[in-house]
Amino acid sequence: MATGSGNKLYKPGEIVLKAGIYRVIHHGHRDPHEAGLNARDVFPACKICGVRVRFEIVRELAESD
Repeated sequence: MATGSGNKLYKPGEIVLKAGIYRVIHHGHRDPHEAGLNARDVFPACKICGVRVRFEIVRELAESD
């Protein structure tokens, strides 16, 4: 699944390496949307499309201590 931006796509179950705003790309049941994720979180599966969902970083955020 290509996004055209050249950014890496992350899968559910992978560890979030960088805190930021991510584009959530679902498998056909809804339009992409954005979500904030913290570093060391795990990319979640979707309740509808499961592990077919993908995540693409839109903007990195500084982590607060």
